[in-house]
Amino acid sequence: MKELLYGWIRDIAFYTLLMTVVLHVLPEKSQKKYLQFFMGVVLIILVISPALKMTGLSGRLDDTYTRQTFDSELLKFREKQKALEEEYQRRVEESLEEIGQGDDAEQEEPPRKGEDIGIPEIQVTIGEPEED
Repeated sequence: MKELLYGWIRDIAFYTLLMTVVLHVLPEKSQKKYLQFFMGVVLIILVISPALKMTGLSGRLDDTYTRQTFDSELLKFREKQKALEEEYQRRVEESLEEIGQGDDAEQEEPPRKGEDIGIPEIQVTIGEPEED
């Protein structure tokens, strides 16, 4: 417990010293208020971090952030996957049309969507994003 308290005070002192140096070195005064706001938020997080660790909220916050990040990446992946599937389908249909136009003797109707044309269908199933 003593080491935890010592480390906590050391972190706050180091951060305060760093904050002071950065504010004095900053060339533009117009940016100072924004930097002070950001550094204040970080200082607040440093001050309350031991309380978050003791109550277990730190782990829950980490889990929530990880889940939200995963869900957003999953949605982006699905959008890309859908776009790729549509592009693939369009190219297959164009290829079939070119093949059909080159052979005027045999005018067959091109295969409909979902019919077997000899190209394997690829399906990827990924879990649904969690609702908060």
